[in-house]
Amino acid sequence: MYGRRGRIGLMVPTGNSVVEPEFQRMAPDGVSTHANRVELKDVTPDSLLAMENDTARSARQIAQTRLGVIAFACTSGSFVGGAGYDDRLIKMIEDETGIAATTTTTAVVRALRLLNVSRIALATPYTDEVTKLEVEYLNDNGFEVTAWQGGGITDTADIQECEPEVSFKRALEVDNDRAEAVFISCTGFRTIENIAGLEAELGKPVISSNQATFADCLRILDMHEVAPGYGSLFEKTFERVRGTATSGKASRQAAE
Repeated sequence: MYGRRGRIGLMVPTGNSVVEPEFQRMAPDGVSTHANRVELKDVTPDSLLAMENDTARSARQIAQTRLGVIAFACTSGSFVGGAGYDDRLIKMIEDETGIAATTTTTAVVRALRLLNVSRIALATPYTDEVTKLEVEYLNDNGFEVTAWQGGGITDTADIQECEPEVSFKRALEVDNDRAEAVFISCTGFRTIENIAGLEAELGKPVISSNQATFADCLRILDMHEVAPGYGSLFEKTFERVRGTATSGKASRQAAE
């Protein structure tokens, strides 16, 4: 049976053809990914905010797949409303479905905190207008963006057509000495094949939207493994889990 160990539901912007294959590549045996679309006309603030109007419908439909977690897999669509907007989307999804939920923005913030990072360089495919909203969101959540670079793209389908070299090059260009990590934003921006190489070249953690979202889904599913080669975030995530398990075992032994 597909998904015998866990099923991930994805709410994906129309036009996004990247997030599903990237999740499937990272998935351990027995974890399956199932997606539904949320209407997005273009990557502009008005259209991103309008995604909320289609969120409840998409959540109800994907929930019929008997999932362990639902992820609103759109970075810009979950930060466009400012600090706390991702929590609002999560509540909507959970209220509609009764299933634990996360968003990409929520997952990225959790990943950066797990890595104990406070200063980041930001690479996106977005217009400057949308990228500045992301900078503001990150600042409001306690992160300093030391440099940022967008790609000026508003058509979702055009983002999917960017070769992996585009996000690799942009990450190299935006990195700087003050940044403790590089964050490559957008679930439609191909990144996961770049992460290990970028970390080796830059000597610091590299986070991508799909990588962070997948890590958060595994956390909610209580899964502690991933296909190898997708960055230090997973090593840190599983290290934290092992440390918690070891600590719990030691506490039990002491109590006995």
